[in-house]
Amino acid sequence: MISTYDSDGTAAGAAAGLILTLIFSAFYVVLIAAIYVVSSWFLSKIFVKAGEPAWKGWVPIYNSWVFLEIGGQAGWWALVAFVPVVGIASSVFICIAAYNIALRFGKTAAWVVLYIFVPYVWWGIFAFDRSVWNPQPIAGIFVAPDWARPTSAVLRYVPQARPVYAPQPPAGPQNPGY
Repeated sequence: MISTYDSDGTAAGAAAGLILTLIFSAFYVVLIAAIYVVSSWFLSKIFVKAGEPAWKGWVPIYNSWVFLEIGGQAGWWALVAFVPVVGIASSVFICIAAYNIALRFGKTAAWVVLYIFVPYVWWGIFAFDRSVWNPQPIAGIFVAPDWARPTSAVLRYVPQARPVYAPQPPAGPQNPGY
């Protein structure tokens, strides 16, 4: 057994190092738990706006699966994220899902840049802003190939390019001479 002793033969230095390690570890666990709680809360708010139950935002891997599916991608990419090299492709599909979700909330495509660099800020903004979920696909949404489509029948859609919120003509009787 290897131990560190001070010059007087005591193990005070090792005990101090152990105490500092325990304090750092406790701080790290609390920080990770806080990040999990905040991100799950943000995702649950986004899921409710998109018509999904809020509890799906609190389940660790399933929330990524649902995020991918409401973004028009296959949910199984959430599992691929754990494969060392192939996980990079999963990150790309998650960013594409964020792009599609932003378009469905009526945001511009530039919002994906915010998601790429600080996803927690992106989730917070989308969770609490007043944007409304548009369940119909709009022009510009990236359509996944057949092999990468969502597996849930509820989340599948047939993509159609259409103008974004074309103004409706006024309804009611027209008074041409007045």
